[in-house]
Amino acid sequence: MKIEKLILITTSILLFCSCGKDTGMRITTNTFANKEIIPKGFEKGASFSIKAKQKGDPLFVQEVSQKIATLLKENGFKVKENNADYKLNFSFAMEKSTHTRDVPVYIPDYGPWYYYDYYPYYRYRYRVVYVPEQYTLFNKILLIEVYEKGFWKNKPIWQGIAHSYEEDSDLRDAIDYLLVTVFKYFGKNTPKRIRSKIEENDSNVNKLRQDYFKPIN
Repeated sequence: MKIEKLILITTSILLFCSCGKDTGMRITTNTFANKEIIPKGFEKGASFSIKAKQKGDPLFVQEVSQKIATLLKENGFKVKENNADYKLNFSFAMEKSTHTRDVPVYIPDYGPWYYYDYYPYYRYRYRVVYVPEQYTLFNKILLIEVYEKGFWKNKPIWQGIAHSYEEDSDLRDAIDYLLVTVFKYFGKNTPKRIRSKIEENDSNVNKLRQDYFKPIN
């Protein structure tokens, strides 16, 4: 006697199994500009000195500094150690926090036997229960501030902040996405927080990495 199994899977299971991994990065950006001093942003050809305002891995800090220099040059600006038109300070960090969420667990539920054309089969279902699960989010933050030249100029004329909450703890990978995003609004004053998503293979991120890692002659 031929036995057939009819497997009935709920719609929620199908959706759960078919969803691919979200490989992009969601970033929140906020920028502020002193419109009295830079009403139209920074003039093309202006020069910037770059300084890190934090302690940490010196090679990582140097890498971020050099990537900022690359982005400045790509946007038509110059980088100078001394006598620059503006001073650019930057810092970055990563904070973690623990949260709880309910996740579905699918439990087999064998139903009664049925007959169709004298061949028996039974329904094989799932029932769903939700159980609490702890997970960790990593808040990756980038801060860039620009000052006028002169030691007495202690208030920024432009500030850009970008951050992203993720379960991935790779700050070195994420910093490129944060840099590219905040430089979209360099010198500008965004009216509010801007939420965006950058795909994993973003062309601007790839170009920044290629320019940084290309061999030095």
